[in-house]
Amino acid sequence: TYAGGQRYSSGWTGDNIASWEHLWLANIQCQRLSISGFSFIGSDIGGFVDQPSGELYARWIALGAFHPFFRTHSSGDHGDQEPWSFGEPFTSLVRSFIELRYQLLPYMYTTFWQYSTHGTPMLRPLTFLDQNDPETYLRMAEFSLGDNLLVCPITQAGVDGRWMYLPKGHWYYYWTDELKAGGAEVWASADLTRIPLFIKAGAVVPMQPIMQYVGEKAVEELTLHVYYKAGTAESVLYDDGGEGYAYQQGQQTTRYFTVVGNASTLTLGQRTEGDYPPSYATYRVVLHGLPAAPLVASADGQPVALGTCPATETTVAAPALTVNVSLKELTIEFGLALVTSAGVV
Repeated sequence: TYAGGQRYSSGWTGDNIASWEHLWLANIQCQRLSISGFSFIGSDIGGFVDQPSGELYARWIALGAFHPFFRTHSSGDHGDQEPWSFGEPFTSLVRSFIELRYQLLPYMYTTFWQYSTHGTPMLRPLTFLDQNDPETYLRMAEFSLGDNLLVCPITQAGVDGRWMYLPKGHWYYYWTDELKAGGAEVWASADLTRIPLFIKAGAVVPMQPIMQYVGEKAVEELTLHVYYKAGTAESVLYDDGGEGYAYQQGQQTTRYFTVVGNASTLTLGQRTEGDYPPSYATYRVVLHGLPAAPLVASADGQPVALGTCPATETTVAAPALTVNVSLKELTIEFGLALVTSAGVV
């Protein structure tokens, strides 16, 4: 590309081959391009040359769902390579990761905004996260997407998990809400329904409803996944019209979330800058990793009914509640200790 190309264009890692080695390479190449200024990057999912197996294709889709530029692509000379080309169970596996990406688009859009306004890489190698930890220096598989998601793809055939390194702090395994301490190597169980994915403790991760394409329907309620932390953590959510240039005239809103946790309460605070009106009027707040069962909740001093976000085929149930988007402060008070697969949290 030409100097300055990162300002306007997307990119990919070149015409690759349908092999496990090139899936491994795609992960490394995208990280290095991102940290070199080209964050709107991805790979030819499944390989440009030759035809992947269903397993390789599903693992590649799982990684690609966390890359800024996400597409399947091939020369067309080696058979079909559409998401439905490999039959079951791969069609359903691929669909689930595509749907997860669509749910994460508010988070990814915010990460694009951080890249556009501050130059912060969207894909961040472990050394970017903690340069003072020598264990991060030679690690190439793990990366964060934005501030709060830590990803480590499966790049070998026939395995059901992998070892990976967690940087300092505490991390929740997305699929089970199991809490792990950072600064250590951990085993991440991941059959074909999963990719090793951890969420930073204290994070607020926004998700929208599943859609078939961007803008298929207005988002009527935004889900905020809040991950408990003993202490204080901050997250950000950027929003604008999604197309056009009105954001340059101030039609945008940035929402800053603060999570404060202790032994008896969790508090979620919100501060906003800008006056862009979102399409959604409410937040569905889902609470992960609470140290004890929630008893009562209040939003801006008013009581709020507690409910449950049900389990899915790949994720666990969690307490949840609904609040107005104009929320200033949400407080959750705890009761008896919760026991998880990791013990008492």
